[in-house]
Amino acid sequence: MTEEKRQPREQIATHIYRRPVASSAPNPMGSRYRVPVEETPVEAENVSVRRRVVTKPDAIQPSAGERYVNRRNQMYSARARKQTYTHLTPRTLAQTGVAASSGQRRALNRLPQHHSSPIPVRSGRRGKNRNILLRLLALFAVLVVVAIGANFALTGTAFRVAQVSIAGTHNMLLVQTIQHMGMQGQNIFLIDVAALTARIDMLPLVSSASVQKQWPDQLQITVSERTPVLLWQTSYGTYSVDRNGVVIASASELTGASTLATVVDKSSTGSKTTRQMLHPGSRLPMADVAFAQAIFAQLPKVTGITDFTLNYVSGPVSGQVQPGSAGSYVVVSKNGWLAYLGGANDANPLDNRLIELQQILLLAQQGQLNLATIDLRFGFRPVYTLKS
Repeated sequence: MTEEKRQPREQIATHIYRRPVASSAPNPMGSRYRVPVEETPVEAENVSVRRRVVTKPDAIQPSAGERYVNRRNQMYSARARKQTYTHLTPRTLAQTGVAASSGQRRALNRLPQHHSSPIPVRSGRRGKNRNILLRLLALFAVLVVVAIGANFALTGTAFRVAQVSIAGTHNMLLVQTIQHMGMQGQNIFLIDVAALTARIDMLPLVSSASVQKQWPDQLQITVSERTPVLLWQTSYGTYSVDRNGVVIASASELTGASTLATVVDKSSTGSKTTRQMLHPGSRLPMADVAFAQAIFAQLPKVTGITDFTLNYVSGPVSGQVQPGSAGSYVVVSKNGWLAYLGGANDANPLDNRLIELQQILLLAQQGQLNLATIDLRFGFRPVYTLKS
C-alpha cells in the first residue's frame, strides 16, 4: 500500500491580516477560499502581534490506496458479469444461398418456408419421414437382389450336378449302383448330404461312405467296401459274408471267391421263410461267423485234417437262421465220419473240443476203428460211435 499523504491540519499565518469586513455578497468559491479585502493600515502598536489561523477543508480527498481498492472492485465486478459471445460458423450454401468463398460468418437462421397447409410441420418430422422412406427403398432393393440370386441358383444350369466321382472301390457293380441313384441333374444346393450318405451306407457292398460337394456341379463320394471272410452256401445260392455277419453279394459277383472257405447251411433246405431272410443286406449271427472262421483256422493245425466240409445247422428256434441265435457246426470228413462240434455259445472252449477230437482220431487209428460219429457237445465227456 502506498503511504497515505497526510493533509496539513493547520497553517501558521506568517503575515498579519486585518479581519475581513463582512460582506453580503456570496462567495462563489466556497468557504475554503477567502475573498481578498482591502487592507487598512495597521497601527504601530499591533505590528508585533502574531496570530494563528486554523482552517479545515470541506472534503477529504481519497488516498491512493483507496483509489486502488475501488479500481480493483470495479474490475472484479466487470469480470463477474455474464458475457455473451457471438459464434462464428463456416459459410454454407444452405444458409447464404451462394457458394462460400472463404472465412467465417455469423450463423443465420433461415426464414421459415411457406406451407399451403395451415397446420405447421413439426421440427424433424420431414427428415425422419425421408430416412424411413430411404430405408424401405434400400430394403426392397436388397430383397429383389436376393430373390434374383436365389432364383438363379435354384433354377440355373450352372449349379446342377454334372459329375459324380467315386473313390475307394474298383467294383464296377458298386460304382454303377451309386451313379444310378439319380444324383446327376439335381441342384447341388438341394441335395441332402446326410440322406444320400445313409442311402449309400445301406448298400450291402459298402461298409462306410462319405459325400462331399465340390462347387459348382460335382459330388465326391468316398466308400469303404466290405471284405468277405466266408462263403455261405444255401440250397438257393451261395453268398459272401463279412466278419460282422452281413451278407454282401452272390458268390458269382465276387472276384476271388474260390479262395474263401465255405459253410454249408443245412438248416435252410426246404424252408421258404429262411430263403426269404437270407439275401444281400441281411445278417447272420456274428458269433456263428467268428466260430466258423476259428474252425477253419485251428482244425488243420490240431488234427492235421485239411480235406473236410463244415456244415451248419440252426438252433432249435423253428429251424431258421435268426439274428442272435447260435447254431451248431458239424465237420464232415472225407473218410465218412461226422464230428459234432457244437456252437459258439457252448461252455467248453473250441480248443478243448479240437484236442478231444484229435485224441479220439488217434485212438481209432491205433485200434483200427471205423468211426461213424464223434459228439463233442457234452464238455469233457465226448461220445463216439462205430459203423456196423
